[in-house]
Amino acid sequence: MVAKTKSKKTSSKKRKPSVGFFAFTGCEGCQFTVLFIDEILDLLNKVNVNYFHLIKEKNRNIKFDLAFIEGAITSKREIKKLKAIRDKSKFVVALGACACHGGIPAMRNFLKDEELGKYVYTQHMLKDSIEATGIDQYITVDYHMRGCPISKDEFIDFFQNFLKGKIIEQFKGPVCLQCPKRGKDCYLAKKEVCLGAMAHGGCNAICIQKNIPCVLCRGPTKSSNFAAEVNLFKSWGLDDDEIKTKLTKFKNLDLGTKQNVKQQTPKKKK
Repeated sequence: MVAKTKSKKTSSKKRKPSVGFFAFTGCEGCQFTVLFIDEILDLLNKVNVNYFHLIKEKNRNIKFDLAFIEGAITSKREIKKLKAIRDKSKFVVALGACACHGGIPAMRNFLKDEELGKYVYTQHMLKDSIEATGIDQYITVDYHMRGCPISKDEFIDFFQNFLKGKIIEQFKGPVCLQCPKRGKDCYLAKKEVCLGAMAHGGCNAICIQKNIPCVLCRGPTKSSNFAAEVNLFKSWGLDDDEIKTKLTKFKNLDLGTKQNVKQQTPKKKK
């Protein structure tokens, strides 16, 4: 008699990537943008979303193949949490303007603590408060998904390619290279403030397509000539406060003592 053997069924299913969505100081608008993507359920069904406090009651703070981090870092406590996320994540995406370069929260860097205590923070909160910056001031970031809010198309493109083991190439150059007014009806030629010459492109100049000048929400490129922009705006009659307001709305910048715009030196990353 030949003994019968049971054959083990091997699963052909691949392990779903572990994904987490995290938020620090910000409005969480970029996470809402993700949730408003028409295809979002199909995309998220291809992964295990182990952390997403905006939509999940029970979150698992485990290891992640992919971590999306939204929000600026504004306290010492947040630095500690941020580094913990980095330690357990293989790939980290800075999600939106706040995470990429400080965004709107970085406006607090131009206010004195007395003002912050009067209008926003309690004295207890101020003790732990630090200058607002993007997350790459403290950790290594693998991909910057810029904008306020992010582009739905870029998120979809990135996510789909990530699942295939690919990382999309980010657009190189300023918004001007994608501008529909390029060379024919430039805002600057009409003495209207537009920051597209300094801003990271990749948004298809969506604001300018809607007849709104660029406000630098995607952050400045490394080659940005702030001194030239400041001098240009001054020649139009804008004063220091007006220029400062324009240039510091979405970025942690300082006009400095010579009316030049300087970026802070990044701190040592982990």
